[in-house]
Amino acid sequence: MHREWVVAGAFLTLSAGPVLADENSGLYLGAGFGDFSSEFDDIEDVDIDFDEDSDASKLFGGWRFNRFMALQLDYIEFGEADLALDELDIESKAQSLTPSIVGTLPLGFVELFAKAGVLFYEVEVTANGDSLIDESGANVVYGAGLGLTLLERLALRAEYEVIDIDEFEDAEAAWITAAWRF
Repeated sequence: MHREWVVAGAFLTLSAGPVLADENSGLYLGAGFGDFSSEFDDIEDVDIDFDEDSDASKLFGGWRFNRFMALQLDYIEFGEADLALDELDIESKAQSLTPSIVGTLPLGFVELFAKAGVLFYEVEVTANGDSLIDESGANVVYGAGLGLTLLERLALRAEYEVIDIDEFEDAEAAWITAAWRF
C-alpha cells in the first residue's frame, strides 16, 4: 500500500508544479484495444492453474503540459477470460480506473514513451457461477511503447503494460491506441 501513496504523491507534485506550456500542450482523448493476460494458482485451497488471455478495451483522456510530459486517466475493461477445467467453468473479469504520468521522448513524428500510475481495480473470478474472488484495490501499473503522430493531431501508439493486481500472480496487457490531440 505504501507504493500507491508514493506514486500518488509524485503524481500530485508533478501536476501542481510549474510547467512551461508550448504548442504541443493541451487536451487529448482516445481509445484502445488490446490483449490482457492474467494468471493465478491455487484459489481458496483449490488446485487451479488459470492462465488465459482476453480482449481488452480502454478509453482515456489526458493533458499534455508540453511534448515531454502529460497526465492521463484511463478507464479499462480487461474483458472476460473463460476456462473449462474438468467440470469447472471458471470466469474472470476485471476493470479499472488508472491515473498516470506519461513521459515522452519525441523523435520527429515518432515518439518513445513510458508511463507509471495507480490502478484502482475491481476483479471477479467465478467457478460454475459461485464467486471465488470479488475484490477491489489499488496497485501500481507501468508501461512503455512507441507512438506515431499523423496529421499533427492523430497519435497512434503500441504499448505494453505490467499490471500489478494482488489477486493475480501475473497480469499484463498489450495495446494499440489512437488519440486525437486538440
